[in-house]
Amino acid sequence: MPQPVMNTLLSPSARTVALLLTGLAGLGSGAASLRAQDVLVRAARIVVAPDTVLTDGALLVRAGKVAFVGDEIPAETRANATLADYGYATLVPGFVLAQSTLGRDADLTETALPFTPDLRAVEAFDPWQEELLELPSFGITSVGLSPSARNVAGGIAALVKPGEERGVVATPETFVSLSLSREARNPERPPTSLMGARELLREAFATAQAGIALGPDTAILRQALAGSRRVFVHADTAAELLATLALAEQHQLQPVIVGGRELEKVLDRAVLRGVGVVLDTLRPEARLAALRLPAVLARAGVPFCFAGRPAQLRLSAALALRHGLDRETALRALTRTPAMLLGQDERVGSLRQGHAADFVVFDGDPLDLTSRHLATWVDGVRVFGEQPSRTRTNRTTEIAGER
Repeated sequence: MPQPVMNTLLSPSARTVALLLTGLAGLGSGAASLRAQDVLVRAARIVVAPDTVLTDGALLVRAGKVAFVGDEIPAETRANATLADYGYATLVPGFVLAQSTLGRDADLTETALPFTPDLRAVEAFDPWQEELLELPSFGITSVGLSPSARNVAGGIAALVKPGEERGVVATPETFVSLSLSREARNPERPPTSLMGARELLREAFATAQAGIALGPDTAILRQALAGSRRVFVHADTAAELLATLALAEQHQLQPVIVGGRELEKVLDRAVLRGVGVVLDTLRPEARLAALRLPAVLARAGVPFCFAGRPAQLRLSAALALRHGLDRETALRALTRTPAMLLGQDERVGSLRQGHAADFVVFDGDPLDLTSRHLATWVDGVRVFGEQPSRTRTNRTTEIAGER
């Protein structure tokens, strides 16, 4: 097991080697062979993006990415590719879990210091972690592995992806994780109050903006101030949200709020600041206000997605749909929006040319919970579920995903 990220930082050279090994670990001989093939994937409906749907469509997968879509596929390439035909099914982009510790809060928390913005979640990445490898069974093909909310500044998240046998790091660094939530207040060390946490962040950003201090932590905050590093802030109550928005207004930040339980109380200010929101996953027994909040945010033009329990991601979108959210936005909240909030929408979240060939196959509408989840593909390889009902290959090699 890897050591806790906040207690055993790797040297730069060791980091490079570890990341190379992690990436190569996802390319076993079988997977590498499959990725060398062109695979033509057919389905009755292919959702390229929530606003673009192909009927009786096809994708051409090459080297783990979407090479061509629909009528763009060259005839000769189509004829020579291995066929994966899902017949009557619906194919949608792989779901993106925007923010999660994958149950490893202890490994993703610095217990001695409350302010460590330069620490990297990727250093605690375990490619064999069970919670990561079971994500495809929920339709999830990528996740923002994040420091926990227990530190006022927890560190830098990474985009990681599951596989059939082991996961891989797709992007070693994404957003910096901050927290004004109750979790960040510790009676055994400062800050012990919301006021103390807010002041710690205010002073740190003011110092970074003034340029009067050097160091890796200051460099990360300067990136946030310059807009080159995305900022996720854990905040739930109206007081925490107001503190977040005041910080954002003072330093011209455009944060993504994680949690946002009482966001409706400060919605006007949030809209003016241009925030995005990562909501907790929904449950049928949740308060009516929580079930209606996605529709409220959509009407206000606030981009949002869900995070929390991976098994409830699809359920959350379905519940929001039942409580006033439109279908396109609900599907976007599982795919395109979390990718956009992570700054990874040129890589994941849709099935456009050049994007990762991450998709989920259902025997009906993916937002209808009676529809059966048939398969999940990550980087052009089937990692969960059934092989296509009809397959053909012009080569002696096996079809992609068939074992």
